[in-house]
Amino acid sequence: MCGIINISGITKCLRTNLSKTEKYTMSRKSWIALSGYSIIHAIIDMSCVAVVFSTLIIQGYNSHDTFIFIITYNIIAFGIQAPIGLLVDKFQVPKESAFIGCVLVIASIFVFEIPALVVILSGLGNAFFHVGGGSISLNFSPKRAAAPGIFVAPGAIGLTAGILIGENDLFTALPFVLILIASCIFILICKIPKINYQRVSLKSNIKFFEIVLILLLFSVSIRSLYGLTAEWKSDITLLIILTLATACGKAFGGLFADRFGWVRVAVSALILSAPLLSFFPDSPLLVITGTFLIQMTMPITLTALSNMLPGRSATAFGLSVFALIIGVIPSYLGAKPFLDNSWIILTIIFVSAGFLLLSFHFLNNYFKSNLNIKL
Repeated sequence: MCGIINISGITKCLRTNLSKTEKYTMSRKSWIALSGYSIIHAIIDMSCVAVVFSTLIIQGYNSHDTFIFIITYNIIAFGIQAPIGLLVDKFQVPKESAFIGCVLVIASIFVFEIPALVVILSGLGNAFFHVGGGSISLNFSPKRAAAPGIFVAPGAIGLTAGILIGENDLFTALPFVLILIASCIFILICKIPKINYQRVSLKSNIKFFEIVLILLLFSVSIRSLYGLTAEWKSDITLLIILTLATACGKAFGGLFADRFGWVRVAVSALILSAPLLSFFPDSPLLVITGTFLIQMTMPITLTALSNMLPGRSATAFGLSVFALIIGVIPSYLGAKPFLDNSWIILTIIFVSAGFLLLSFHFLNNYFKSNLNIKL
């Protein structure tokens, strides 16, 4: 263990290669399955957002009512993933959860003219798919961050595509229904990795277990306080590049973390992103770079949570998403102007990095003795 935290101790933590990393090679079938679930992730996010935005625009709701509907969708889609995760782990049904998610999103398209039902069904569908698919992704390369990073990455692409389709009144039901049916078929026939649901208590192995868990969740919540507001995002080309940077950050974050060390990658990425996102909001190049960096931490914190909750990967995924929605709440309550301050943004990101570093300090001994990974 690194001992009491001080400058030299932190440096040691950052440099220590806890043990020789085991090489873990996914089979070709696993790569196909992971790729399929990742693509479906984009399809689900695109479909949900497109149908919600389209129905609200067609029904002619004013900005206030539209805002309420969107908040409701987010609360359903992200806020209930934690309890769904508990149920998925209890009954050991991640594949079924992903399938139900697709079916519910299809159902939302068939009630297109009833906005309230669209919001409820698409939100539930999003939640069920994410928990099921997320749990499965965490078990393609157990205890490592690469696979979940690849799974979550396309969500950003789907989200942006869905917004553009919905806002520009380009939504057509049939193509979406067909690709969602194809997604259902893929989920039914695709073999998922074996998931070990044996629940092993780690409290005796991790000092201050509950505090570490809270620190990780706080790190996620604090990062989600940041939300970019910039006029240049209205440029479609720059928006697409920003979206790709978000997706690539998540995908490469897991890969780099497994290769070079979780602490090195996560903390360094946060610290490097802080000035770029804080002081240069009008510079697309610098903000896009900062976005790539800050998104690299997502699969790392997700996998760390999963490793702390063995046998409960769906619960871990749900908790990480719940932490995200908690972090967004201040913006919903009118704190956005305050949070747009450069020094506030800098503080938010540095505090997140500090919480993350502190949590890994206490996880250090556990990882050293149980997981052949680099911190």
